[in-house]
Amino acid sequence: MRLIASITFAAAAALTLALASPALADPEGTFKVTGTNPGGQGEYSGTVTIAEVGENVYAVNWQIGSSAAVGTAVGDEDFLSVGYKSGDNFGVALFVREGSDWSGVWTYGGGKEIGTETWTPQ
Repeated sequence: MRLIASITFAAAAALTLALASPALADPEGTFKVTGTNPGGQGEYSGTVTIAEVGENVYAVNWQIGSSAAVGTAVGDEDFLSVGYKSGDNFGVALFVREGSDWSGVWTYGGGKEIGTETWTPQ
């Protein structure tokens, strides 16, 4: 009887982990943003919202003070590659998951230096 209880518990634990993993792996949500501009030209903070719009395709919307930026990302639970537009500027960014946070680098179109950015779940 004890073996059956152990197997039942193990099966229930495995099912719980399997069902929880997609939610933990999903890059969707609203995050607090902290970053540095390319070449160390100042720091900034704000929010970013990520929403899946297709298989492994995401809409990315930043709000940094009174400035907004919109982007499209491709990726999965481990990385996001983003193209974005903010006002007359455009650029690229690459983010990797670090626990529950996302850390990345970015630059403007035609840029020669990178900035950094971290997303922390709200």
